[in-house]
Amino acid sequence: MNKPQLKAIAENAFFSMFRRKADVCDIQETFYGWVVFLASGKSKIVVKFSREVGRIGKEVASLVQLRKIVSCPVPEIYLFGREDGYDYIVLDWLDGVSAHQLPEDSKAVMTFREDYTDILLALHEHQHPQGFELSNGQFSQNLSSAFDDWMGSVYQYLMSAGSPFSTKLKEKFAELWESRTKVLAPIAHESSSFVHDDCHIANVLFDPVTFKVAGLLDPCDSGFKHRELDVIHLFDVRSDLHIAERYLEKSHLDDGFEARRHFFSLWDDAKHSRNMGWYNEQWLTNKFSLYESVIQ
Repeated sequence: MNKPQLKAIAENAFFSMFRRKADVCDIQETFYGWVVFLASGKSKIVVKFSREVGRIGKEVASLVQLRKIVSCPVPEIYLFGREDGYDYIVLDWLDGVSAHQLPEDSKAVMTFREDYTDILLALHEHQHPQGFELSNGQFSQNLSSAFDDWMGSVYQYLMSAGSPFSTKLKEKFAELWESRTKVLAPIAHESSSFVHDDCHIANVLFDPVTFKVAGLLDPCDSGFKHRELDVIHLFDVRSDLHIAERYLEKSHLDDGFEARRHFFSLWDDAKHSRNMGWYNEQWLTNKFSLYESVIQ
């Protein structure tokens, strides 16, 4: 992606909205693309670009749903479009500080932890009567069938001759795929939940005065799936805050979660590889070791 070109598109979007140039224009690279922060006085917007074709459309749909469901702020969508071959979305710039910068103060940590876990629990109470949401917009009452829909194309990708996965990892993922029905069996009876799908705290803002959640950002493949697809991300950033542990204290998960935690996480990594070409042999090998140590 051409960084100066993206910046120019974002500046044009700001000018179109406010009829003046931005005084502040900060462009930052993310895993899926680029984000541009623009401001002039009280006028502030965020412009996002994605490397993955179709990702912007997915984020628009996810943000619309999240704004209907959660009690905390979610960025408002001002517009989305395509210019010079780049898809982009223009969003409200929410006030707040990234939660991965939460101070190591017991009051701050406790306040944020309680607020964020309550928000997630409320989010996961939103279920769909038709079950789990499929990639074509239809639904299935069967979790295993839904999982096949979510990850079938990911499995085909990683097993293909063109994927970066080594023969050893392909063998491990093949065994993992064959075990999916058994691994998912303890939660096969559960209802769907609406999930953010990338809810680690780097995608959360906090209020530096109250330490409560000030914004929920950057949903990935949101939809009516299984809540454990969210819970696994609570271990990803700032484990010292014990967000995941507090969620588990408030809401019981069925037996076998520790194995499913690594199972879902491995498939999530494979999905990101399919979407963006990311690949880290040692990272995946270490994660398989964690999974294998739990199931033995």
